[in-house]
Amino acid sequence: MLKKSAILLAAISLSASALAACGNNSQSGKGDAAGPGTSKEPVELSVYNNAGITEEQFKEKFGNYIAEKLPHVTIKFIPKDKSVSLTEMVSSGSTKIDIYMDSIGQIGLKSSLLDLGLQYDMSDLVKKHNVDLSRFEPTTIDAIKLMGGLYGLPISNSTMVMYYNKDLFDKFGVPYPKDGMTWEEVTELSKKMTRSESGVQYVGYSTSIVHYLRMNPLSLVNVDPKSLKANFESDQWRQLVQTTLVDPMSGSGYKDKVKELEKKWYKVPYVDEFSKNKDTAMFSYIYADSAWLKDVNWDVVSMPALKEKPKVGAQSYPSYMFITSTSEKKDAAMEVIKLFISDEYQTSFSKSGGITSLKNEEIKKVFGQDTPDKTKNIKNAVFYNQFAPATPKTPFDTHVEADVRAQIPKLIMGDTDINTALRTAQEAVNKKIETESVK
Repeated sequence: MLKKSAILLAAISLSASALAACGNNSQSGKGDAAGPGTSKEPVELSVYNNAGITEEQFKEKFGNYIAEKLPHVTIKFIPKDKSVSLTEMVSSGSTKIDIYMDSIGQIGLKSSLLDLGLQYDMSDLVKKHNVDLSRFEPTTIDAIKLMGGLYGLPISNSTMVMYYNKDLFDKFGVPYPKDGMTWEEVTELSKKMTRSESGVQYVGYSTSIVHYLRMNPLSLVNVDPKSLKANFESDQWRQLVQTTLVDPMSGSGYKDKVKELEKKWYKVPYVDEFSKNKDTAMFSYIYADSAWLKDVNWDVVSMPALKEKPKVGAQSYPSYMFITSTSEKKDAAMEVIKLFISDEYQTSFSKSGGITSLKNEEIKKVFGQDTPDKTKNIKNAVFYNQFAPATPKTPFDTHVEADVRAQIPKLIMGDTDINTALRTAQEAVNKKIETESVK
């Protein structure tokens, strides 16, 4: 299957809810009339969500609303089975999928949409149903087209932001971070917050390296989709790693923290260090529900920017609904998808703390207003920056994330230099790609 994915990608050059209907006038996103060719005859549609949510969660987020708005549509939810891969389910003929749901970072991986050949270019269907693509945040459309075609429509979005522990800044008498900081400013702030006190080693900054590389602000491609090679030997890769990963995580105190974490898979401070141990002052992470932060006195600011690219943050990270190539009910499936891209639904979704996939400023204004986090800086943090241009994803991006991440602790400790680290990572990634592509 990996060989199949590699050939496919070489030839063609990665949670939301619902609340309103779009119809013949869906270019505005406000219509409720039936779409062209739509029948009100009873129809059953099979839906698969690759995020692995339960049927109850699906009903709460999607199914109940579909039933309310399209009562003639019956949804058959196909749960993700950990004991049986989707490849086995599809190849056996036992599973028929009409609507496939996944994020941009996952659709090209093994046993996913592209690997199974389930992708279907919806361009003609979009025209038939009068869906106005100009309503969407442009990078959410660019991202899917870079995968070979308009295979899905984005129903939600995400990005990276920088969380901070207010108690730690208060403890050390250091001013809080602010929106629009450069990486140089974050590096200096991190140095001030990296200190040892009462036997605890505190550090100023860390990040989820996997998410950061996947959504990097320089829009560097992890693996070239044509050559299926990684190439890290460039000034841009050196700048990305040195300026945004190594410099903010430097100093003798940080080295002590890395030594503490040498048996952890992540090696540098991660989710637990920020949210449970509370020894990390700033942590950049993908924006999501704040339940993981329940024990932290936190707030959030926009992702730092490179000084030569002010107000350019991470890439967008949209989630989509896809109509599969094997579906025999594409028009009915399109009517369901139109529920989730309407202004009415996206407004409700935005109020509940979901990042809209649309560029509508009025929808952005109500972001998070129905959540406990409405008093925090969430709206500015999420929307302060522009999204960096989208990049194509491949089945091998996870190798880049693993092998570049493995070099960061060595760079922090001074055990290697930037050129050697990137060359070593490049060789490791390309060796893995070569091995897997011939299977």
